[in-house]
Amino acid sequence: MMPSGFLYGALIFSTALTGGLLPLLIPNAKENNLKLFVSLGAGLLLGMAFLHMLPEASKLLPQGFGGWFLFGFVLLMVLERFIMVHACEEHGCDYHTFGVAAFLGLTVHGLIEGFALASTLYISNLAPLVLIAILAHKIPAGFALTSILRLASRGTRQIVLFVTGVALSAPLGIWLASMILREQSFPASGILLSISAGTFLYIGACDLLPELHRGNVQKVPRLVCFFSGVALSYISDFMLGAH
Repeated sequence: MMPSGFLYGALIFSTALTGGLLPLLIPNAKENNLKLFVSLGAGLLLGMAFLHMLPEASKLLPQGFGGWFLFGFVLLMVLERFIMVHACEEHGCDYHTFGVAAFLGLTVHGLIEGFALASTLYISNLAPLVLIAILAHKIPAGFALTSILRLASRGTRQIVLFVTGVALSAPLGIWLASMILREQSFPASGILLSISAGTFLYIGACDLLPELHRGNVQKVPRLVCFFSGVALSYISDFMLGAH
């Protein structure tokens, strides 16, 4: 794995762990404030997928990037619809089994995000922006998972184990993708980047973007955070010399 991969993996792990432990350390932490990070993450994920990852994938895999992009989107949709339940949908639910479902859902998300980050580490210099997009919703996701587990009457030790497992999923995804891409295979890079763009679109549009419309509080701040994320991804060409 590239040295930066270890650093990014450590940052994601520590951020996700902090988000998961936050409700235990600060019981009165307000979830509404964390939604601002979700909105920022939605803007970044959508901006990165459309403005950078897809154009880059089209260069690496001109004839097949669209199919792999659609595959990534549909794959995550099927997984969430029939196999796992996303934490945002479970928050406040009384069914105890949903805590495990939230853990599995966020673990799969973490693996996919790790793959996406690794693909940008190897074939472009977009990784810092992708990292920001991932970190922006790791704390709210961990906060939601721990809140669900507490509602399910899980003990503190169990919660810490679940949160640690989720926090490790993205670094594991980075490592697995690095094994695939270490030969600098351009077809593999194009395929992985296309799939990652599709999953980013799904996470941003279907999981995070609905938070902008949920409830009547912080409407304007959430919208500002969303557009800030889009703007940040747009100006990354000038910041990072992406293309």
